[in-house]
Amino acid sequence: MVFDKIQNKFKKRSLMAKGFKLMKQDNYEKALKCYNNALKLDSNDINVQISKGAVLKLLGRHDEALNCFDEILKSHPESITALANKSLILIDIGKYEDALDCSNSALELDPKDFGAWISRGVALEKLDKYEEALKCYDKLLELFPKFIWAWINKGIVLTELKEYQKALECFDKYLGQDPNEERAWYNKGIVLKHAEKYEEALECFKKALELDPDYEDAKKAKEELLSSI
Repeated sequence: MVFDKIQNKFKKRSLMAKGFKLMKQDNYEKALKCYNNALKLDSNDINVQISKGAVLKLLGRHDEALNCFDEILKSHPESITALANKSLILIDIGKYEDALDCSNSALELDPKDFGAWISRGVALEKLDKYEEALKCYDKLLELFPKFIWAWINKGIVLTELKEYQKALECFDKYLGQDPNEERAWYNKGIVLKHAEKYEEALECFKKALELDPDYEDAKKAKEELLSSI
């Protein structure tokens, strides 16, 4: 009996490691099989349950992912990771108020939780609460200065607030660290277009399309700009 428990523990650990590796390779279906097999060995392991919910989200199986995190929260109502992940799924399916409630609950438990600040910012942005979203992204950059994606999110919010110079500074700060991100170039182009700097905007859209020739928003923005100048 003791030997079986030890053996199952090692099998579960091996399946978890394999599942994580497969997720990094974007092989989500096989990763899901690993997590399901691990749960057969220990159905109460919260780490396996969370991993399964995460891979279901990546597969776009939002209802199953949501059910997975709801089950976790029944037995672990203070699981910050489950709350933050549930919030992101609710954003995916357009339930922004519910997503905000989840992220707020997570932040009450841990005011420095990375995932909860991200989901809170995105939910507020989707609800057009830009001033509050801006505060979230500022907090993210204060707590996690290496998370440079927050500069893009902050720039987008500042664009919505028509604070174009500040938005431009955000995109430039991001691009100064990672010049190969098409989303940053595209959004910088949008700001420059608002500022009536059309030639510079066009160059940004072209740069975005060099990095991702299938970037539809950049294609549309480039075509609209060319037809107007």
